[in-house]
Amino acid sequence: MQMSWIVLARIMIVAVLPLGVLPHIPQTSVIIATVGFAVLLGLMPQQWLRLAGVGLLMLAWALMEARHIINTIEYLAAAPADATVRITDVREEKQQLTVQIMRVGERYQFPPIYASLNYAAVEQPFCAGQRWQMKLRLRAIHGRLNEGEFDIQRFALSNHIPLQGRIISKRPESLTCSWRTRLINYHLPTFSALQQPAIVQALAFGIRDNMTDEQRRLLRETGTAHLMAISGMHIALAASVGWLLARVIQGILPAHLMSYLFPLAVSAFTAVTYGWISGNHAPAQRALIALMLWIAIRAAGWQMSGWQVWTLCIAGLLWLDPLTVLSESFWLSALAVAMLIAWYQWFALPHHFRSKRRWLPLQLLHLQLGMMILMAPLQIFLFQGISLSALIANLIAVPVVSFITVPLILLAMLFPLPSISNGLWHLADFSVSKVMQGLQWLPAGWWAWSDTLPALMLIWGGLLFWRSGLIYRSIMPCISLTVVLFLWRSNTQRDDWQIDMIDVGHGLAIAITQGDDVMLYDTGPGWKQDDAGARVILPWLHYHGRKLDSLILSHKHLDHRGGLHSLVSANPSIEIRSALPEAGHMPCHRGQQWQWGKLQFTAIWPPVNQTEGQNNDSCVVRVDDGRVSLLLTGDIELEAERKIVALEKEALKATLLQVPHHGSRTSSGPLLLRNVAGQAAFASVARYNAWRMPAQAVVQRYLQQGYMWFDTAQSGQIHISVRQGHWQIKGLREQIKPRWYHQWFGVKRDSR
Repeated sequence: MQMSWIVLARIMIVAVLPLGVLPHIPQTSVIIATVGFAVLLGLMPQQWLRLAGVGLLMLAWALMEARHIINTIEYLAAAPADATVRITDVREEKQQLTVQIMRVGERYQFPPIYASLNYAAVEQPFCAGQRWQMKLRLRAIHGRLNEGEFDIQRFALSNHIPLQGRIISKRPESLTCSWRTRLINYHLPTFSALQQPAIVQALAFGIRDNMTDEQRRLLRETGTAHLMAISGMHIALAASVGWLLARVIQGILPAHLMSYLFPLAVSAFTAVTYGWISGNHAPAQRALIALMLWIAIRAAGWQMSGWQVWTLCIAGLLWLDPLTVLSESFWLSALAVAMLIAWYQWFALPHHFRSKRRWLPLQLLHLQLGMMILMAPLQIFLFQGISLSALIANLIAVPVVSFITVPLILLAMLFPLPSISNGLWHLADFSVSKVMQGLQWLPAGWWAWSDTLPALMLIWGGLLFWRSGLIYRSIMPCISLTVVLFLWRSNTQRDDWQIDMIDVGHGLAIAITQGDDVMLYDTGPGWKQDDAGARVILPWLHYHGRKLDSLILSHKHLDHRGGLHSLVSANPSIEIRSALPEAGHMPCHRGQQWQWGKLQFTAIWPPVNQTEGQNNDSCVVRVDDGRVSLLLTGDIELEAERKIVALEKEALKATLLQVPHHGSRTSSGPLLLRNVAGQAAFASVARYNAWRMPAQAVVQRYLQQGYMWFDTAQSGQIHISVRQGHWQIKGLREQIKPRWYHQWFGVKRDSR
């Protein structure tokens, strides 16, 4: 019986995996046909055919979930929707709400779907738990799409928050705040007197919005950020506190009232309570489901190995919500547990060290060493780097947070009397302060490393060879294989140069790469608390393991130079060219030429005396390798275009053209397009931009002149590789990483 469940669980895991890589989700009719075929296979006498039928049924279940959410997005985005919503989260500083759409018209919404809403200042403050009747204008979430950047569309779909929009009108149905909100508001006044209120708030209520950039950086670089996100570890700690409380209660009860189920029930209750207080975020929900499944296995008396329990938990989570397969936090948690099982089975401490309590420090060191080693390739893949100080940092932080801070927080919430809870909050804050202080004393240990394959070969491959014993019997073949793999990678033919239009939303950032060196044309926009340099460009550079060599600023507008501060902070000695009268900038005026590697740069605009930095003062540069050329135009408009054509008619010929001014009607005149006579044009545009760029008339003009058209709103990052006089252009959304969750939902393809 147990083995049949394990087989089904393994089939479920394999069946759902395609949902993470499919370029498109089939229509409902195709999924129904798949179900019919699966039923036919299930009637076959051969066992392997029946198992294949079960696998197809599970795949159809996953596909149906994805198709349902796509259909729901398109339905709700088609026209303003009259909906009954329940507020689940309020971010007052950003004036944003997260709401659960409970009913649309008279139709109840199941499974649950959520939306992020912007709102203006209101007389009646919003709070989690309120119910409202709202008329909403919704649209599908559409994020920037670049290599190395956080994938907002994947995250949104995995968490069932695929919609964003605004409130047209509203009417309250219930203004009562949730019990969780009232509990948080009851305790928050105490936090004003704490030294680390943001960290304590994150551990207690799952609210991380108040953490500073410095705190986030310190936690990331020391490999301890996982401690501040409510996840499986915190749920397990809450369950452990409940189990200990139950055991204490049992100590004073008569023997005939004792039951092994009582501690399990209390631990489940404390875990559920803590998960509810901390916001019931997706990682906590998954941990709770896994915990309940484990408790059910214990209650049923099944004897199962760690791998079997892990398999059942993963399959159960994917069966309940197939879209979980898109969640990076799910795979981090799942693989972390798998690594621990493998570590303790294959690289266990000798029995003598495992059985004595006095060896607890050594046991913790062994645990942290295993996590650091086995999780290193995954950390490099997700975060383009690894923390070398993580081992020491976690040895300091994990025991304190696990055995002191979290239990104190739980006790503070269990005993809400101010005379008791205030002291417990301050003790928890004191422990956190000492941990943060210890982390600050550690030397900088973040090692940027973008290439996952060598780490995978070196760490996991080395451990497997060591565990199997092959490394002792066949050391020379192992060394030879490693050398061959590295030589194969180093000898792979590389492009002569590359062009990447990075998707920065409404703005411009174009990276020109030779080898591992990058020249950047414009730095993207700046926002209230961040900019494209820190948020987009630096992660992109780290992802590829490249170094920023120099940059050109086209003009002074914020959507083109907004990321400059972050890039200069990360590269203080960087060379900057512009037509602006700013100290330290090398000039970029008509007639200037310079060589960068095999590329010839020629500035053809503006004149020397034109330094105001407006659109028509943009630094226009032609880049040429002798066979393939690129014209970078910034934000020039029709007036500048006519003057450039008059002055530089012959020098304008180019293979590739950056569309001026994001495809505005005020640019890209027929005169310029005829004289450039290019083959492809690409524009940096944000979807849903207020100016409705690019103008459809402009796009048609390019197509009529024989250009291929690409833009970042549709394609995300646009990559052009140039090799031996030939070039190839690819969009991240269509060719480089085509995934169904990256596509357009809710509006027609030609809409911006």
